[in-house]
Amino acid sequence: MLLEMNVKLRRGHFDLATQLSVDETSIGLFGKSGAGKSTVLGLIAGTIQPHSGQIVLDGKILFDSRKGIMMPREHRPVGAVLQIDCVNSIETVRENLTSAFNRTLKQRRLFKLDFLINLLELAPILDHSIELLSAGERQRVALARSLLKSPQLLLLDETFAAIGNGYRMQLLPILKRLQDELGLPVLYASQSLGEILELTDSLIVLEHGKVLRSGSLREVAKQQGLLRYLGIRQIDNLLVVTIHSHDQFAGCSLAQSFGLPLIMPLRPNLSPGSQTQVSIRANDIALSRNYISAISIQNQLKGQICALIPNGESIIVQIDCGGTLLAEITPGACREMALQEGEDIYCLIKTHAITYLTEFDAQPYQRVVSHGDGQYYLGTKA
Repeated sequence: MLLEMNVKLRRGHFDLATQLSVDETSIGLFGKSGAGKSTVLGLIAGTIQPHSGQIVLDGKILFDSRKGIMMPREHRPVGAVLQIDCVNSIETVRENLTSAFNRTLKQRRLFKLDFLINLLELAPILDHSIELLSAGERQRVALARSLLKSPQLLLLDETFAAIGNGYRMQLLPILKRLQDELGLPVLYASQSLGEILELTDSLIVLEHGKVLRSGSLREVAKQQGLLRYLGIRQIDNLLVVTIHSHDQFAGCSLAQSFGLPLIMPLRPNLSPGSQTQVSIRANDIALSRNYISAISIQNQLKGQICALIPNGESIIVQIDCGGTLLAEITPGACREMALQEGEDIYCLIKTHAITYLTEFDAQPYQRVVSHGDGQYYLGTKA
């Protein structure tokens, strides 16, 4: 899939001037509220017309102001699940989906109608008028209609948040299978980095209608200032890990990164062999000259010191463990340990110091807080 877009649009006080070229299997469109994510999807889907520019999908012109071309939405090889979508609102759900199914050529059909009805639990509302549906129900119908169209590109606008976590867990494997087996690209717009990373780690970062940066999360995060914009607070190490197995009794998931074993918080929903991304703050990594036995810290990764970098009131220690880890320690600790470049060192990382990137957007949770007086209290952690 190759999507090329270079358009301008002015709506009230909002100016959009977006230029992008996407040839990924799937990519996330990330930005805060008002960044222009929904507008970009509407321009591609054909629900919004730009003032000028061009949109081309796999060589097919969807819009070209100079040539006077504007392909109607229904003719575009694009499936779109937008936040506000009232297409054919007078129809019943059954009529709407049956019409979409019948319009798709038999040889191009990817799904049977009954399969999607069962998957998205639409049977109880088949005879309801679309205009009377709730927002979540309407999103599920729009998703089914988009998939029945057998599109060349699927556009999703905050869809996981709209349909709820229950349907999200059903839908994710389907979307991943569509990507892997059928090569159906998904452009997923969200202000939740965690939601995007469920599908892909390729990002387009949008702000005020303009593209700030695009590429993999690791590439985007290298640009100064973007970590905070992405909501990745104080995180200094982003690692790709491969899940090996799960130990329910020990309460942990076993993985590998840099060819070295990692013991991580238990996430049995991650299948063995799959990859995910985690983060470790530099100041959550302790250093030791030797392997320490009989200690509760379960991750002790051996590496070699590459550099000692002064950083205000701390020292950043760059360590080669097969890949690079950054540890943050005090100058006093650095002097007492007499650390030198080229020396071997062990990186000590607590299991719960490892954070899954897909969980950055989790709701605040309660924790037990000790105030040192022998009493324990429930507090809230954001």
